[in-house]
Amino acid sequence: MGLPHTPIIKKFFSNKIESSRPDWGDYLLEIADIFSMFDGEELDRDLLADRFSTISGRSPYALRDVSNFRDEFGAYGTYLGLFHYKPVNGRWTILLSKSAKHFLCSTEPDVESFCRIQLAMFQYPNGAGAVLNRSLSAQANAKSDTIREIENNIRINPLRLLCRVVVSMHELSNIPLENIAIPYTTIFMLFNDDTINYTFSPSLEAIRDALFAYTHDAIPAWVQQELTNFKRNFHIMARTGIFERSSARGLILNTADIQKAYSYAKTISEMDYNFSAFEPCYAANDKNRAVTDVIKSPQWGEYYDALSLPMDVLSSLSDDVDIGDIEYYAPPIGTVEIGEQPFPALNVFEANQIRTFMPSGNRQDPYETIIRREKANREHSRILSCLACLLRLNNHEVYENTFIDLCTNTDDLTFIFEVKSNNTRNTLSQIRKAIAQLYEYRYRSGAENAILCIVLQQRPAQAWVEDYLLHDRNILMCWLVDDVRLECPTECRDLLSSIGIVE
Repeated sequence: MGLPHTPIIKKFFSNKIESSRPDWGDYLLEIADIFSMFDGEELDRDLLADRFSTISGRSPYALRDVSNFRDEFGAYGTYLGLFHYKPVNGRWTILLSKSAKHFLCSTEPDVESFCRIQLAMFQYPNGAGAVLNRSLSAQANAKSDTIREIENNIRINPLRLLCRVVVSMHELSNIPLENIAIPYTTIFMLFNDDTINYTFSPSLEAIRDALFAYTHDAIPAWVQQELTNFKRNFHIMARTGIFERSSARGLILNTADIQKAYSYAKTISEMDYNFSAFEPCYAANDKNRAVTDVIKSPQWGEYYDALSLPMDVLSSLSDDVDIGDIEYYAPPIGTVEIGEQPFPALNVFEANQIRTFMPSGNRQDPYETIIRREKANREHSRILSCLACLLRLNNHEVYENTFIDLCTNTDDLTFIFEVKSNNTRNTLSQIRKAIAQLYEYRYRSGAENAILCIVLQQRPAQAWVEDYLLHDRNILMCWLVDDVRLECPTECRDLLSSIGIVE
């Protein structure tokens, strides 16, 4: 057993990312939304702090006091790869990661896939610890931790190690998936075992042997003494869809879909993509200077972006499902295994409620997964709240369910609204989705004479779209022009102004 007299790795991840709250996924989407507004802009902490302060008064996600926003400035970029800073033309610029753009700021955000793929790349030592004040420097404690890890020949990818433990237990020790459990004491020892932590991908046999030794040899006293601080941040692993936290057993595979969880673990266990900028530091005479240079460089931020991974890995670890996939590639009607789902009853629309991501454990209805993820989009939520507010200001009750974004009734008319965030790249695809959804929802809700309306973030650039929707499809349309106003074509102004959503 290669355990030291005192542990080298005493903590996991960062307690500045408190992901244990049920609504943390929505909080992450809020943070991503803020940094996306500053993507490519010069770093201005005052403007960022002001933006955080502004949403803290209206957000249902209990954002912390502005004095603590330094955690968002640092930890979410460093430890989750949400963004990084880079000098451009002599000025420090905020760059949102491509992974954050794809998984968090898209029309169908997916927090779970983002965490799973990003954490598959996180490692010790890493390039965290750059502090940007008037100039860039290396944070003292981060630098000392990194030097100590390098001096002890440590190379750990935490999520990959855990996944390799799962694969070793299942394939070498024949433990059924439902019986696999990794106690926190075991994880703590593996992180500090020099037969394991010298390589980012220890052999399955070495892991099996270490696990056997831990059950037969005396456990060092530091394991229990230091364990509380070490395991404090393992709730982030539950955000990957691979693991669950069990107070009695440690980490276990996600019971919602254990086979899917294992497929994720298997893929990550086989990855060989690592941050290599520190490799020359292991043999450097002046480790302090060598480590400082790496931390101060933009290399960690440039590495820590999951969209740089090979496409086959991304496909295996993400749950991107396109409506087109369901429409054109699903089995023919009559062979689909998903059971008949009753159309949900309409409920009163509640502004600012949690509209979080759909975890991958939900396999009952892939279409519902798409809808729920789309509703977690920040722009979608903003447009929806604006629309509901305008209707209520004109004394109309507003309703929703899992599928219908918004519905309202007047004395003799019913309106069903489908909200779509859009940009110059996806406007047509978003409108195509909206048309199909509106027809389906009108049919399934039984409101056969309901007036249908698409509400967009931006007016379509293609002139034919308005004619097509209004005259060929008989669907109304409008779009956001600022935070409180909607505009529409002349042909549908009378109807939409009658319920107060346009002037």
